[in-house]
Amino acid sequence: MKWFKFNKQTKSCKEAPSSMRRSSCRSKRIKVQQVNLTLLNLGMFFLLGVVVSGCGQSLSSLAPIQPVDNIASVLMEKAENPSADVAIPVIPSGDLTQTVLDKHGLQTVGFRLIKGDKVNTLDLTYFFAFSEYAYAVDEWNDFLTDWAEVEPQIELPKENEDRKVVDVILISDYPQAFDIQARQPILTKTKDGITVSICYWRRADLDRKYNRGNASSPFYENAAAGNQGDNTDVYYVKITNNRTEHIILDVTKCTVADQGDNVYPGLDYDDLAERFTYDIRSSGLYITNGLKNARQILLEKRMPIVERQVGAHRVGVKPGESVEGFVPFTQVKRNAVRLTVILPIEKAPPPEGAQRYQTVEFKFPFTHDRGIRNAQPAPQRY
Repeated sequence: MKWFKFNKQTKSCKEAPSSMRRSSCRSKRIKVQQVNLTLLNLGMFFLLGVVVSGCGQSLSSLAPIQPVDNIASVLMEKAENPSADVAIPVIPSGDLTQTVLDKHGLQTVGFRLIKGDKVNTLDLTYFFAFSEYAYAVDEWNDFLTDWAEVEPQIELPKENEDRKVVDVILISDYPQAFDIQARQPILTKTKDGITVSICYWRRADLDRKYNRGNASSPFYENAAAGNQGDNTDVYYVKITNNRTEHIILDVTKCTVADQGDNVYPGLDYDDLAERFTYDIRSSGLYITNGLKNARQILLEKRMPIVERQVGAHRVGVKPGESVEGFVPFTQVKRNAVRLTVILPIEKAPPPEGAQRYQTVEFKFPFTHDRGIRNAQPAPQRY
């Protein structure tokens, strides 16, 4: 009893017998270690939460549909899995091609991947960008003039090799290229005197711009319905007609095709108005204002009438003019990976000629990521 009293007064284990002192100090060390371990676990848990939250935030800010793969990312994938049956096509006839690219300050930044056994038989799509990665119509047209001279030589078939078509697309990040500034990379292609530029718009960006106040976005997504076919994927399209005759575009004939041969049709103004009838959340003034916005931003409604027929008319782009606007499509399935947006444009023949209308298809390759799609924020009104 005397020792315990002495120990309590001194508050020191040094005065105690050695066996008791070691036991008391060991107990204190264990308690300190337990506290440190608890703090460490809490810190790691907090850090994990921050990391997970950050990843979720990053995915939710990305677009689920983007232009085809960047070369750098694909090379990394090939390094991790060299046996993958996926080919990274090189630019054919490099001695011809590289000279033109260097002259105009272009570089290859992306392409559509193809199976190794078909590398020399299928059409090849290349994405070119200027060094400053911006939109420059004049420079692009100058490049196409020189490209037209070397393209036939590039596409000449070789021994045991089918003739392949080399398709070139300009990719840019210059949002001012459109009246309604783009939020994703812009793809541009020129054929037969017609230039088409296109980019994808996320639902969250569309909501922020058009699902506001007393108006419902014409591209609303009904999360409660749970039906992919009731929702839309929206692209912004600009068409410039440098021909001497007008051109015609019917948005209902535009399509998106995936790797599984599923086809998703383009939607016109009437289709969007019909979708509103199934939306129990919108009514009255919200629908009226939403459709009013649709008439102002849809490519279909911004194109002038270029042909009048009995009881009908056709819209398009007049010679020397440009028209741009949104084109919605039925939303792609979650398992879609490779997408091709197809815009068929009819070329009117010369007035004095006997030729028929000809259709030229503009095809733009995109990729779809299911993980990014699932991470997108819920529909919101601003």
